[in-house]
Amino acid sequence: MGGGGFLGLGPAPSAPAAPDYRAAAQETAAGNIDAARLATAANRVNQVTPYGNLSYAITGSDPYGNPTWTATQTLSPAQQQLLDYQNQTSLGLGRLAGQGLGYVENMLNTPFDVSKLPSTGFNPSQTYQEAYMQRLAPQLQQGREQLQQRLANQGIDIGSTAYDRAMMQQAQRENDLLAAATTQGFGVGQQARQSALQEQAYLRNEPLNTLSAVRTGAQVQGPQFVNSAQQATTAGPDILGAAQMGYNAQMGDFNAKQAAQANLNQGLFSLGSSAMMMSDVRLKENIKAIGVMDNGLTLYSFEYKDEVKSHPLAGDGIHVGVMAQEVEQVFPYAVKTLDDGYKVVDYGLLP
Repeated sequence: MGGGGFLGLGPAPSAPAAPDYRAAAQETAAGNIDAARLATAANRVNQVTPYGNLSYAITGSDPYGNPTWTATQTLSPAQQQLLDYQNQTSLGLGRLAGQGLGYVENMLNTPFDVSKLPSTGFNPSQTYQEAYMQRLAPQLQQGREQLQQRLANQGIDIGSTAYDRAMMQQAQRENDLLAAATTQGFGVGQQARQSALQEQAYLRNEPLNTLSAVRTGAQVQGPQFVNSAQQATTAGPDILGAAQMGYNAQMGDFNAKQAAQANLNQGLFSLGSSAMMMSDVRLKENIKAIGVMDNGLTLYSFEYKDEVKSHPLAGDGIHVGVMAQEVEQVFPYAVKTLDDGYKVVDYGLLP
C-alpha cells in the first residue's frame, strides 16, 4: 500500500517543540518586578500635617535598574524654629559639659569634707555650752550671793547643818542649769552641722541643677503621619504557566491526531489482512475524501447502506477505503465483480 508516512497518506504528524522555559521564566520574573514597582509607587503616599510634611521621590536606580526612593520629612516653620533653638541649646550644653567635666570628675572623686562641718556631742560642743554658761554665770553668782545674805540675815552660820543644806540645794539648781546648757548646746551644734551639710550638698548639686534647668523648655513636636492603605503586591503575567498550558494544548492535539491516525492504520491493516472488501460506490453513503495514497488513489471514509451491512465483506459503522470504480480505472486487476454485479477490491493486490 505504498511507503512513507502513514500507509501512504503523507508524512506523520510531528510533536510540537518544547517551549523556551528559561525565556518564559525570565519574562514572568520581569512581569513580577514590574508589578512590585507599581505596588511600591502606590504605597508612597505623600502626607501633609500641621507640624510637617512627608514626601517621596525617585532619586536614582540600583544596579539592577530598580528605582530608588528618597523619603523627605520637612517641619512646619514654627517647628523648624524650635528645632533650631533646641540644636543651639544642645551645642551650648555640649560646650558646658566639656568645661564642667573636670569639676564633675573632681566632685565624684572627692567626698564631703566633714572636718569643716560644725562638731556635735557633749565634748565637741563645749563651745556652745560655755557660751550658755557665760550667759548664766552672772545669774548664778547673784543667786549664790543672795542665798548667803539671806542665810546670814536668818542667823544661820557658815558650816551649820542648815547652811550646808541650803548651799547643797543651790548647787543642785546650778547643776540643773549646767545640764540644760549642755543639752541645749548639743542641739545647737547638731542643727548647725545639719545646716552646713545641706549647704555643702546644695553647692555640690547646684551646677547639675542649673544644667537640667537649661535643658527644660519647649520641645519640637514631630509630625504624626497616618498609616496609608498599603497596595498589595500583585504578581505579573504568568508567562511560564501560559507557555506550559499552550504546550499542553498542542501536545493534546498531537496525541489526538496520533490516536486518529492509529485508528486509520488499524482499519487499513485490517483491510490488508482480509484482502477483500465491498468497495462498490453504489453500496456506500456519507462518503468523505480524507486523503490520497502514494499510488494516487483517493482514500474515503464512509458507511455501508442498510441493505448490505449484513454482507460478510461489509459491516456497521464508519469504514475507510477506496472506491472500486476508481481503482478499476488504474488497477483493474485488483477489482472483481460479484455475481450480484457489485464490485469488490482486493487490497492485497494494490501497489
